[in-house]
Amino acid sequence: MRAAIMALTIALVGSQTYVYKYETLLLTGLHQEGLAKAGIKINTKVFISAVSENTYLYKFFEYSGIWPTDAFSPTKLTSALGTQLQIPIKFEYNNGAVGGIFAPSEVPTTIINLHRGILNILQLNLKNTENIYEIEEAGVQGICKTQYLIRENEKTNNIDVTKSIDLIHCHERIVKDVGLTYMENCIDCQEEVRSLSGVATYNYILNQTPGGVQITEARVQEIHQFPHLSDIGDATQMEIRQTLSFLDSIATPINPISAEYLARGSLQYEFSTETLWSNIQPVRISNPQAQIVDSLNHLATTKLEEVRGDVPLKFIRLIQFMRFGSLDDFEGIWSQFKSRPNFRKWILDALPSVGSFVALKFIKKTFFAGDLSILEFTRVLLPMVHTVTADLDTGLVLSQKVQQIPGVRNIAMLGYGTMIARYCAEAAVCPVELLKPIHDIAAEVTAKADVSAMTLILKVLGNAGQPASIKPIVKILSTTAFPLNIQVNAILALKAIAKKEHKQVQEVVLPIFLNKDLHPEVRMVSWITLFETKPSIGLVTTLARTLQEETNLQVASLAYSHIKALAKSASPDLAKVAMACNIAIKMLSPNLDKLSYQYSEAFLLDGYQNPLMIGAAGSAFIINDAATILPRAVVAKVRAYLAGAAADVIEVGVRIDGVQEALLKSQFLNEDWRVKMKQVLNALKGFKSLPNKQPLGSIYVKVFGQEIAFLDVDQAVVDQATKFASKGYLSELAVGALKALQNGIALQYAKPFLIAEVRRIFPSAAGVPLELGLYTAAVVAANLKANGPAVEGLEFEVQLGPRAAKMLLKEINAITETPKVRRSILQKLREILENGQRKINSTRFFNYKTFPYPKSSSRSSSSSSRSINSHLSKGRFLGGSVPPLFAFIAQVVRVDHKLLGYQLAAYLDKPTSRVQIIVASIAEKDNWKMIVDAGLLSKRKAAAKIAWGAQGQHYSATIRVETGHSDSNPLAHLIVKYGKMPSLIINYAKRPFFDVGNIQIVKKGQGISLHAPDYGLQEVFYATGQCRADGEIKQDYRTPTGYLTKSPMSFAHSWVLTAESCLATRRSSLNHPEILNSKYDKEDLKETEVHVACHCTEGCV
Repeated sequence: MRAAIMALTIALVGSQTYVYKYETLLLTGLHQEGLAKAGIKINTKVFISAVSENTYLYKFFEYSGIWPTDAFSPTKLTSALGTQLQIPIKFEYNNGAVGGIFAPSEVPTTIINLHRGILNILQLNLKNTENIYEIEEAGVQGICKTQYLIRENEKTNNIDVTKSIDLIHCHERIVKDVGLTYMENCIDCQEEVRSLSGVATYNYILNQTPGGVQITEARVQEIHQFPHLSDIGDATQMEIRQTLSFLDSIATPINPISAEYLARGSLQYEFSTETLWSNIQPVRISNPQAQIVDSLNHLATTKLEEVRGDVPLKFIRLIQFMRFGSLDDFEGIWSQFKSRPNFRKWILDALPSVGSFVALKFIKKTFFAGDLSILEFTRVLLPMVHTVTADLDTGLVLSQKVQQIPGVRNIAMLGYGTMIARYCAEAAVCPVELLKPIHDIAAEVTAKADVSAMTLILKVLGNAGQPASIKPIVKILSTTAFPLNIQVNAILALKAIAKKEHKQVQEVVLPIFLNKDLHPEVRMVSWITLFETKPSIGLVTTLARTLQEETNLQVASLAYSHIKALAKSASPDLAKVAMACNIAIKMLSPNLDKLSYQYSEAFLLDGYQNPLMIGAAGSAFIINDAATILPRAVVAKVRAYLAGAAADVIEVGVRIDGVQEALLKSQFLNEDWRVKMKQVLNALKGFKSLPNKQPLGSIYVKVFGQEIAFLDVDQAVVDQATKFASKGYLSELAVGALKALQNGIALQYAKPFLIAEVRRIFPSAAGVPLELGLYTAAVVAANLKANGPAVEGLEFEVQLGPRAAKMLLKEINAITETPKVRRSILQKLREILENGQRKINSTRFFNYKTFPYPKSSSRSSSSSSRSINSHLSKGRFLGGSVPPLFAFIAQVVRVDHKLLGYQLAAYLDKPTSRVQIIVASIAEKDNWKMIVDAGLLSKRKAAAKIAWGAQGQHYSATIRVETGHSDSNPLAHLIVKYGKMPSLIINYAKRPFFDVGNIQIVKKGQGISLHAPDYGLQEVFYATGQCRADGEIKQDYRTPTGYLTKSPMSFAHSWVLTAESCLATRRSSLNHPEILNSKYDKEDLKETEVHVACHCTEGCV
């Protein structure tokens, strides 16, 4: 093969072999001069023969000291790779451009990449007509923007060439991300500033020879820099230096080995086993099975109290060893340790983080063999689908054993959707055969109208997030006979697709939002999905125009609040949407901003730090129905930004519309409040009368945009819950737990987590991979003891009954013998637990006065006269007269021995029906307390005071509750009074609460009766049909004939019946005086509206 000819540039002709000295130095550390750095050095000779057979003979040195003072020392790596390094390789070379590379199959990719690092220096695209120019040049790191500067050195008669490569602006950058599958590339983030910068500079000295231009010397310097999160002015720097110097030319040819030379790619770097290595703990893999066993022995035999900072690192090392393990290794280790609980637990905890197909195959084989319980299999499979190498194997997910277990089936199916998403993220084209199984299932369950199966498959399609799934989703949406939750789930399944195919998803959800005949919740969910497509300014303004004519206030409120929130967004990927919303918000009526908490609303809180490209955003959507007590649905999400990428970290959604319907159809609201659990169970049992297609409620959880679990509370779940509760299982569990606490228990538990493994691996100019990684590993150890002495570390301690005070007092008496780090908490315990040590008046917290009580027709004379003062205003600390009911302590002893945590003590004085709960911080300099003092004044009256802040005196609130009956209808009276309150609470309270005076609303017959004597209204009765209580004020003026009028007068008269007594012959019993009705200050006459209200005429009752 004639492969190394350069007509105009580099002379590699003839039968001679060119000898070069090659040296590479890789350093990592802080960028400041004089600071220690770690590095690797490669020093060798390069032989290049004009016959296209090019051999690189290396002496490989590894850094073992502190640069730059210590010398480099040789390692065993040279001898291990020596044979492979001496195998000549071939490469194509034409006009200074390196073409294909050829080598025998026995040469590993790692060695080929080292050859690429040297050949990359020979890549020169010189122009005869220009001295300064810019091109897109292919190299080891991809196709990047490259600038050339060519100068002639008159002193030496040489040609100096400088080549600068911008490693950030690359058309095709060679990079591999681990742990970033679900991250979205945030182009807008990167346009402002880049946290990871990189540049390479090549300086050549070229000498003119009779055969052409010869490279006399080449020097390369490449720098990558990443700023620290804690200090913007500081940065970690990775530096690569290369030197290629001409030594001599010899007549000895280079002979290839007797093997087939296969095409091994081009100059561009190729990844091999880099992802298996962890750069946090470089170790040599010699015998994976033995090294795994050694790590297991260390971790499994570690005592709980010995769990320290090195355990997470050893857990990472175990994961690294397991990544190199074979299936036989795993099976051998499992057979050896599966009967030893502690070893078994560490193996199962590590497997999800291994992330290899071998690990998944082992789990599948072990589960089918019956060696894993359902719980073990579930807790391993759930995280493993997010880390394992994605493939086309459906044997586990669609197996009969998995499909027969509902909970496991759901997790496995959701995981399969996740694996599709991960596979297609790495593939150029998502294979049709990968999506075909779930598309076939979707068609089958849609034809059967199997609601439960449709819910699952829609969530699987949502996890996969592929545009090819739009068609089966639209088919489900086009069938209006399906229940509401199916329509909502179908639209939500489009959210992940919306981020890839904006236009297609907009074409689906936009008509849904504009269709006013559809259910408001369906329209609101379509609005949320629509904004996942990041709509253009034209579409946003078009939506604003449609909102001007929106008649449904729930839809209008959510859309308006969402636009308003987006207009203030600081997130870089929402910058264009925010600009569009700023324009749209000016087109909408500000009256929508005055709607109460009963209406649907969107919230957004975000922040972004430009120099570091780091930020976070939290959003929530509350889908409301003013006719119900609770929201229909709530969706909350947290989004994060890091180094030019963004991801939805966690999302939780809850729907409870079925719960409200069940409660409204039951007698729950009309029963005596003393019967509590029975009422709830009766309400749930009443759910049986609802349509089978309507679930009671549902909840789902997404992590990084992937749904990992969901629960639909349907008839089967209700039956199981009522069966479990009705047979006394709850009571048995409670009694057993109480006995265990009284007898003393000790629980120890340790759980390792590889919380985060985010890595970016990219090649250096030398062909050696560089890695920027973020690792977070932790081993959470918990020690729970009841009725036992306290222990250092993470501790939860519960003390029950009189023995609690006695035991703690015993420790308090011995305070001088306890370690200094414990004295603070014991001293604070003295404040709440010692009995009879203080005078009553010296521990008074607060004093209640008698509340004025309004007159009522119900029995109140005796109970009203009993003042709260007689119960609570004594204000004494109950700990001075009664023992604590229980005390709870939660504390963390930090490495610096400073205490952090809280203590809680509860007291009950049965003769006075009084309860005190005191919570206090145990930190040495923290005087925060919360004091709750409550009392039962009578059978139907209770009062409480809550105070908190410094010494429990900064903020306070009092609450009074009274219940009763009017005829057969329940009554409730709640009064909340507060002193100083946090501004956040005050701002929120201004929205849901307003001063209504003494107004009572009770259910009466088939309507609602309103009593407001202070406003001159003895009774106003709203019959069914007049007041729909759905909050839709734009649709409330509907007459008995069904006609929708805009006149409140016409509406009122349409529902007025002529009187049959009391002046009936002369006129109606109603007259119509004008009254003022204003939401604003009485002085502001411009904002005051005049309405006509009906009052009873004099003499009529």
